[in-house]
Order: sequence, then C-alpha cells, then structure tokens
Amino acid sequence: MSKKNLILKKIQSLRKKKFTAKDRLLVAVLSIGAVLIVFFVLYLIIYALSQRNIAHFLPAEETVVYIEFENFDLQPKLQSSSKLATTMMQDGIKKLLNTEDGADVTSWTNGKFGFALIETSSANSPVYFVQTSSRGKALKFFESLGVQDEEILKSNKTGTAIYSYSQSQLFHFTFVGPHVFISTNKNLLQKIQDVYAGKLPTLSEDENYQKSFSNLPRSSWMKGYINFQALKFDKIEVNNVIEPLKNVINHFAITVRQNPNGFHFNVFANLNKDVLSLQEGYGGNTRFAYDLTNYISSKNLALYIGGANLSQEWQNTLSTISNLNPAYGIILESIINAQVTNVFGRDVSLRNDVYPLFEGEYALAIGNTEDNLKDVRLILSSSDQSFSEIKLAKMMIGFKYIAAKFAPKIHKVTLPDGTESIELIPDNSKLEEGKETYEGYEVHCIDVQNSSTGFCYTVTDDLIVMTNNKKGVLNTIDMTLLPQFTLSQHQPFRQTISNLSKVSDEITFIDIQKSIPFIENNQYGLLAKPFLNKFDAASWVKHYFDDGVSAEGYILIK
Repeated sequence: MSKKNLILKKIQSLRKKKFTAKDRLLVAVLSIGAVLIVFFVLYLIIYALSQRNIAHFLPAEETVVYIEFENFDLQPKLQSSSKLATTMMQDGIKKLLNTEDGADVTSWTNGKFGFALIETSSANSPVYFVQTSSRGKALKFFESLGVQDEEILKSNKTGTAIYSYSQSQLFHFTFVGPHVFISTNKNLLQKIQDVYAGKLPTLSEDENYQKSFSNLPRSSWMKGYINFQALKFDKIEVNNVIEPLKNVINHFAITVRQNPNGFHFNVFANLNKDVLSLQEGYGGNTRFAYDLTNYISSKNLALYIGGANLSQEWQNTLSTISNLNPAYGIILESIINAQVTNVFGRDVSLRNDVYPLFEGEYALAIGNTEDNLKDVRLILSSSDQSFSEIKLAKMMIGFKYIAAKFAPKIHKVTLPDGTESIELIPDNSKLEEGKETYEGYEVHCIDVQNSSTGFCYTVTDDLIVMTNNKKGVLNTIDMTLLPQFTLSQHQPFRQTISNLSKVSDEITFIDIQKSIPFIENNQYGLLAKPFLNKFDAASWVKHYFDDGVSAEGYILIK
C-alpha cells in the first residue's frame, strides 16, 4: 500500500471517531488560550505605544525644544502642590483652547503632557500634546469649544485627520498614536503625522539626542531636550548672549525622577569637542571628599560651594573658552582681574597672588550673621603657611587703602559759580583695623562699620580662612578646635548628597529655607517663596565626560 493511501485511511478513521467530552474541553481551553494570547499581544503593543516618549513623534531635524511630564502625581508630602499643579495644567489647557469651561478636561486626559518647539520656515512654532484616555471623549470636548452649529472641518478622510474650526477657534488638532497634538500651525501637525507614519526620521533616532540621553537615567518623571544650535529669539539682546554659546554647546538634556523624600535630577550639556579641554581634570585619587565641611557651621548657613582645586578648574575653563576664541579668555580673565583690583588694589596680581592660594580644596560658605548681615567665609587648604601669610598680608595692604570707598559719606562743595553740590567721598573714620591673637593664631581684620563689607583672615597649620567679618574668623578657629553643628554632620546635607554620585569635582549645597531672606526682597523671589517653603535643601555635583559636562542633583522636601 502506498504512503498516500495510508495517510488517507488515517484521516478517514479520524473523521469517523467521535469527540469525547474530554476532547471538547481540551479544544475549548486551547481556543481560549489562543484568544488570550492575541489580546495579550495587542495589549503589549498598545502599552508600548503609550509608554513611548514624545521624541518618537517629533521630527529629528526641526525639533528645537521639548518638555514632557509623565503625570502631575507628586509625593504625599506635596499633595497640596499636586492639586495646585493639576489645576494649573487644566487652566493652561483652558487658556490654550480659549475656553472657560474646563470641567471635561480631565475626562479625556491621561498621563503624559507637554509641549515642543518646532522649527519652521518662518519661525519656531509651539505644539502642545496631551495623552488621551479616549479619543471619542476628547473629540466631544473639542466639538464643545465651537459656537452653536459650527462645523469642525477635516483635512482628509483618514484616521489621522487634522481638525480645524470654521469660525470660533484658531488652533488645529490631530490624533497621533495615544496623543492629541494641538497647534496653530497646520503644516506642523502634518509633519508630526509624517513622522509617525515613518516618512520622516524621529527625534529619538537622532544621534545627538541619543548621545545626550545616553548619559542620563532611562526612566524619569520629567524629561526635556534643547537643540541649542537651533535656538533663536525675537529679542536681540537674548540672541547676543545665545549666539556665542552656540560655538560651545550643541545640545542639552534633563531628566527628573521622584522618590518619597524629594526630586533627583540629572542634566547633560553636549559640548563641541574642538573647544573641550577638560582632559586636564583631576585623576581619581585626587577627587575631593569635602573635608572642609568639618570647619563650617550649619547654623545660619545658606549656601556652600566646595571643590578640589579651584585654580585647576578655572584654568580649564579659560583654556576651553580660549580655544573657542583667544579674545574670550582674555576678556573673561580681565573681568575677574578687575574685581580683584576693585577690592585689593592694583598691586595684587590675580595670577601671582590669588591663583596660588586656590591650588587645594576650597569651601565658600554664605549665610547671615546674628544681626542679619551677610556672612561670607572662604576656607582653603594650605600646605605652606609662611607663603600664604605673605600673600594675604599683601592683599590686606591693598584692601586697607581701598576699603574706605565702601563706606562713603556726603560731602558738600561750592562750585565756582557759587552753587552747592553734593558728592560721596570715602569715609576712613568708619574703618576698624586690628590684629589679635586668638587660640594661638594671628587674626588680621579691617571692618567697615554698619555693613557686611570687610576683610579678615588667619592662617593655621592647614587652613587659610578669609571672611568679611572678624566673628567669622573666630568662629572658624573654634570649629577647628571643637567642631559643633558641622555641615558634614548636618542631616539635610548628608541626606541630599547620599542620593548623588560619590565621585565629583565639586559640590554645591543650598539650605533653601535659610536662603529665602536673600531673595525675598526681589519680585521673583516673592513669587517663588510659597513654592520654596515646601522644600528643605538641595545639593548637586558636576562630572566631566569626553563630550560634555553633566550635573546631578537632589532636592529634599520638608
């Protein structure tokens, strides 16, 4: 019997065999399993599309800026702010859509939202995007924005139609993927549709975009990107600042993550390699461990900036800028030199007298004194006490002859024609100069009465201490002998830096509550104060890479 006939006989025997209940149950289970697998695959596809960041929908070459939020759900400590933020988002949508009735906004919004700035032939145009939970509800909402009997026009009959209003609204909108995109520029929406259809490369495929975000965390609550080369503004004075920077900065990226106690942020600036001279940075063994925080009191401290070697950092900066244009480095150093001359006189040399003092670890601490004056302390590591004393004595002599100008008095003079004129002249009587020995160390000081201006210093076996008042020097000496309430043990400081990388070139710490008095007299400070009152402290560190600079920070919630 041939193989063909044998197979036919077996098929016929199977047809004659009746299915048992067990067979039917097995077929039903397999069918249900197959259906579930299909639905699961569809769910994965829909979920993957909804989780894709907005860079997958934006054109690669024309996107100038974009900012994207996952949601406005904040930590339990900021629930009141979360409600405020949600209200602000709804108000923003209502303002954008030119409507007062925003009751139905939350019925169709879901998750991600933000905006992008897209380069067009005439100008950079904004486009707004909101993730939708239901296209049907969203469309009903947009229809409600029109006047009575107004027809919403469709640019085409496909599922990616661009909707426009015939009378009432100037904006257009379209559904692309899980988002609704809104813009006054119809061509811009068409371009986004082309990107989604694969006709144009997406921003997520752009090499510079990938390079910027490769140095940042993959998951985040907020994400932002700037193509620095494409930035342009209507104001000439702003462009005058931006244009020179384009020779240095290519792209900028930021991510923000949340945890129960605060916000962890990372930023990366992609720099032009032709002007990047950061390979002169410190080796791994010379990274500083902020030892000088043991000599800084956390009481009344508003700001601390510390690093391993300010002289080296500054030379790197000058080298980078000079590679861009030699004149830029000369101008920048001349600005700093002018400030040194303004305080210490022309006999003090920036390169010969100031730079050598900053070749070790440094710590700048700014706060308020008990009588509400600004307290500034600069502490430097010192390996050569006699050399440091010579340089500081020279700086003191220069300050002595200039300090009187920081305490002017009114002087009346009679002009040749008999009229009286008033001018301000230096008042030497307001200067208090002195030298004393405290705990075995010589303290030199010139104070300007009733002001926060002064120059005081001392040199210990390991430290140089410079302050704007004598109490600051004495307090720092006390800290070297009996440390109390040191910054190194300050809980907000330890808590913020514990979230950051252990290796860095410098650290900045801000006690937000103690910093408020420095800004509350400013109109912007007054606006920021209610928001800042919810936070305790912030720290950030800086890292160098072959193609840019990264900063990592943490903001602690009260």
